[in-house]
Amino acid sequence: MSVSAKQRAANRANAQKSTGPTSFEGKKRSSQNARRHGITAQTTVMTEEDRIKHDEFCNKMIASLAPVGAMETFLASSVAEEAWRLDYVRAQCNNIIAIGHFDGTGDNFSAEHPETHTAITAAQTVRDNAKNLQLMSLYEQRIHRAFQKHFEQLRQLQAERKAQRAADLDNARLLSQLAELKNLPYNPPEDGFDFSNREIDIEKERFHRLQLAKEANLAYRKHVKLYDLPKAA
Repeated sequence: MSVSAKQRAANRANAQKSTGPTSFEGKKRSSQNARRHGITAQTTVMTEEDRIKHDEFCNKMIASLAPVGAMETFLASSVAEEAWRLDYVRAQCNNIIAIGHFDGTGDNFSAEHPETHTAITAAQTVRDNAKNLQLMSLYEQRIHRAFQKHFEQLRQLQAERKAQRAADLDNARLLSQLAELKNLPYNPPEDGFDFSNREIDIEKERFHRLQLAKEANLAYRKHVKLYDLPKAA
């Protein structure tokens, strides 16, 4: 099945579209798409549609990482930005292949079946753009390494913060119990803690329940043989 000259002309015409604004007003509007990002306070340029998607994507990811403090927020933002770039590179690879259906590549041959024509067009586009696709693959690998590096740094920093908080809270509990035994009020800031007495009381109550649970577990293991319990159906 041959491809008509009219169809070839239409495909090439479509390839010339979406090349950006050409009028003065259009270029002026495009130049206004540069603004400071809310999280990093750095100036970036993208279309308004991409800006909305970018901010929504990054904000959700940062929230899911639950950073605390400036350093964790920086790392969480870096993770989100690298994830956005990964999606962007993958989309561009797909677009490079898809462009063969618009720039006339598919006009160089004909096939009886539409799916065969699509597959051959994609294959020829990949062959013609092998260097670009290889470069995009290299970018993707570098971005992925940066993503992993920032993510691991964030998790390590968060683990250290949580471990330090747990240790401080346990020390505050012990000092609070000592003050209680001496019938004295306890003021956490005097020992360098930012916990409230309410938080410390909750930790004391949890600690005591855990001790009771451990004692109960020992009694349970003495009186019940686990292998004698009925098996679940």
